[in-house]
Amino acid sequence: HLAVGQARIWSADGSMTRTRGSRRWWSRALAAASSLFLLARVAGAQPSITEFTIPTALSAPRGIALGSDGNLWFAESNSDQIGRLTPAGVFTEFALPGTLSVPHGIVAGPDGNLWFTEAFGNKIGRITTAGVIAEFTIPMSSSFPLGITAGPDGNVWFTEAFGNQIGRITPGSAIV
Repeated sequence: HLAVGQARIWSADGSMTRTRGSRRWWSRALAAASSLFLLARVAGAQPSITEFTIPTALSAPRGIALGSDGNLWFAESNSDQIGRLTPAGVFTEFALPGTLSVPHGIVAGPDGNLWFTEAFGNKIGRITTAGVIAEFTIPMSSSFPLGITAGPDGNVWFTEAFGNQIGRITPGSAIV
């Protein structure tokens, strides 16, 4: 029986998101395989780790977020995919339209969709919980977007590492 309370979702880059229950999910890339890990805290017991091997080998999972559908969504940087893991342990992978996009950060947006950065693609992507993907080009070329978060203003905010800027995409999908 898992202890009830609030937990955090951690990604390999150190970012985190709060979620229901007392589980912590995070991702890491291994040289030989890609896996997601579940750290479950049982009241009065030591934590245990369960690994879930991602179907695409060497996919290099990066950011991870809890979607409005109750599934975990994560960016697969090496395979240009967005992955979904259900509570039952079932994976689904969604290919991005372009190649060498290198998705990195991912966040649940205020609109119920998942939003992600494409570091090499110089885009912000949106995927619905049904798996429909849309991409939005960042005005500054080669800005290398990495981090992404939902803001209190209802917009999605992201970092532009090579542009030395913070960007914002509005729910109407305009990058400002």
